[in-house]
Amino acid sequence: MPGQPGKLQASFVSGELADTLEARKDLKYYRSGLRQGVNIITLPQGPATLRPYFRQVSRARRLIAPISTAGATITAPAGGTVANATDGDAATRVVSGTLSGAGPHVLLQVNFGAPTAVSAVDVAPFKSATGGRISVEHWDGASWQLLNGDRALRTVDRSRRFCAPPAAPVTADLWRVVARDLATAGTVEIGGIAFHAEGADYGPSRLRSFGYSREEAYDVLLSAGHADVYKAGAGWITGFSLPHTGDELAVARWRQQLNTALVFCATRKTVRIFREGSDLEWEVGPVPYKDLPENDFGDVDYTNGEPAIWDLQFVNVGTNQVFTITIDGEETVGIGPVTQPNLNPTQVIPLMKDAIEGLPTIDPGITVEKLDTPIRYRVTFTGTGNEGQVIVNATKVLNAADAAISWQRIQKGKKGGEVQFSDLRGWPRCGCFYQQRLLVGGSPGLPNALTVSVTGEYYSFQTEITRANGAFVAPMDTEGAEVIEEMLSARTLLVFTSEGEYWLTNPTLTKEQAPNLVKASSHGIAEGVPVVENEGGAVFVSSTGATLLQFRWNEVDQTYSTERLSVLATHLVNDVRDIARKRATADTDANLLWYLQADGAMRIVTLLREQDVTGFARVDTDGKALAVCCNAANEVTALFEREVSGAPVRFVERAENGLLLDQAVSFSLEAPSTTLTGLTDHEGVEVWVIGDDEVFGPYTVEEGTVTLPTAVSEVTVGRWRPFLLETLPPSREVGPQIVTESPVGFHTVRLLLKQTTSVAVGANGEEVVDVPLLDFGGLPDVPSTLNRFTGRRVVEGFSGAVDDPTIIVTQKRPGHITLLSITPEGDF
Repeated sequence: MPGQPGKLQASFVSGELADTLEARKDLKYYRSGLRQGVNIITLPQGPATLRPYFRQVSRARRLIAPISTAGATITAPAGGTVANATDGDAATRVVSGTLSGAGPHVLLQVNFGAPTAVSAVDVAPFKSATGGRISVEHWDGASWQLLNGDRALRTVDRSRRFCAPPAAPVTADLWRVVARDLATAGTVEIGGIAFHAEGADYGPSRLRSFGYSREEAYDVLLSAGHADVYKAGAGWITGFSLPHTGDELAVARWRQQLNTALVFCATRKTVRIFREGSDLEWEVGPVPYKDLPENDFGDVDYTNGEPAIWDLQFVNVGTNQVFTITIDGEETVGIGPVTQPNLNPTQVIPLMKDAIEGLPTIDPGITVEKLDTPIRYRVTFTGTGNEGQVIVNATKVLNAADAAISWQRIQKGKKGGEVQFSDLRGWPRCGCFYQQRLLVGGSPGLPNALTVSVTGEYYSFQTEITRANGAFVAPMDTEGAEVIEEMLSARTLLVFTSEGEYWLTNPTLTKEQAPNLVKASSHGIAEGVPVVENEGGAVFVSSTGATLLQFRWNEVDQTYSTERLSVLATHLVNDVRDIARKRATADTDANLLWYLQADGAMRIVTLLREQDVTGFARVDTDGKALAVCCNAANEVTALFEREVSGAPVRFVERAENGLLLDQAVSFSLEAPSTTLTGLTDHEGVEVWVIGDDEVFGPYTVEEGTVTLPTAVSEVTVGRWRPFLLETLPPSREVGPQIVTESPVGFHTVRLLLKQTTSVAVGANGEEVVDVPLLDFGGLPDVPSTLNRFTGRRVVEGFSGAVDDPTIIVTQKRPGHITLLSITPEGDF
């Protein structure tokens, strides 16, 4: 058939568009949009390419529960009271005798009497003045084996959890705690030991990044009672205890800087996770808040208030003298004339009391009394309305140059109240490091207030420091039940509440000037869903969970404004639960947003605002996505729930460019073989195999085994869903506002491909056909996944006519694909 003009589409940057836009062929986004974009990434230059698939890192750990030691035999070979190890009281210790040298020194030994599956052992707390190392070991029938390495013995209390890998408990009946390499002679203390086993159930989980440095970056999988640590570029390394429940983790906020992460939750005291110098050393405990300010919550009659007390002493004040006192910046009327005030209290006291109570900042009820040795007048600021600090700023004798009145504060005034954060009143929902301060807010008792730490002292909230660097509490001007949900340090401080978005206009956060938080929009933020930084702005999910927005600086208006990123793809945003941002790489040249929905669906968004690129796409995988994060090494890690042998099993997986399968596992065989074994994590499901760079499949795994037609030695096995791109129907306009709507169809599709090894095409709703990429007469001299094609391919012979014809570009087998352009031809 001779060639006919076709409609070239060389840009797919708008991604998948909502079906409500299919009639809006006048929009510029229509020309670069798609009806479907599945397992694709839209590149800012225009092409669509294959998304990164996910490599399995490990199974995820199920919820752990304590193992009873009631029937076990426990001894303390190095000395100490054995009962203290299991009494649940950290203050009672097993204290060894004097130890020294390399050891091993057996501090505790536990015999369960029968093999017991153990997933984690807590030794908490422990300390020693001798230095050295501490470890947990188990007897394998021939020798003692370390459980999860050893830890440092320190002179202060430390607590550690020694873990078996997730879903791989250690079964043994004999266990012991051992000290080694003691630098000097001394004792070792242990507060307790506890054993834990994995159960049958999973719970809510969160993945969060811990970036100590680019080289030492981690993903932390948080679950009820426990967290597992995965190292970037590697796998699982250790775990630690966590006090939170699953419901608390679902709404908790995470803030991390250098070696410290803070977990904020309104129902639990903020938890600090501290990396202590190595991959295995993680200390977990409550944040050491100090000097927390008090607050009058209004529902209690507090009796702990203290009035301000000041002493005034008259010097050289003689006959007929008049004086003033300046309190809280307000000066009294002239007091007097008085004669010999030190000898005449009956005249001075009523005059002074009336003058001070006449100030606009002072209410009636103060007490003035004369004291002796030395002679002075004491003013006590009692009375309703005078609670709290009262400051005497100055005194002045008006008609005597050599007379003076000295003043001295005896007691700072303090309003009655209680500490603003507590188990009763709740704890901060969120926090942020900003200008060398820690800002916290959103507690149930003070939902709209920011509490700001002392500069340079993140955990000190001493509000009595009057200098600019002092701590302070700053309530926001909000209405109703508005709650601070999150804060972000960007161009300035950004505050996100349940009802709106605010930005701080003050260039410096100081106690001397009230923070000026300006409300920019009124979307509100989804509870527990992270806010991620993007190109100087902040991407967040609305309180409904159904809109993806960006809060960014507007250079024209010189203010922050909110834009809807998902306005063209509203059907792809519903009940969002988690979100992460991957920085631009050489492969994408744009940031990628990965987000998850409550139904387990995963989405990818290509974002490059300077080029007006916002491209949404679906991730289709065999399973549900439950959590996602991007670590400091710029790796995307996700938690998936997949079916194995008909039951749900969770896996930690990492996205990897160039990978062609999900939940991929790779291994080498010592000798080429057609039989692949050990595939228990894919039992009962359909998999594909890439063996020696050739594609085989699909196969259903039975008893952990698949059989190939050809022997291979380098193998990758995984689940696969194809790249799928469907174009929007073409414009049918034949004149201004004149269209034809009769059924039509495409007969030819021209593709421009790059580095492609697998592609199939369909049109007009017909079955897709595989497109050969090997030229006629050529021989496949390399495996299919390495034989990448770049160039044009023409597919002819499509038939049929439909109301809205489209082109589908997909795959029938795993392979690489990058689509540069598509040109359909038809009789219209």
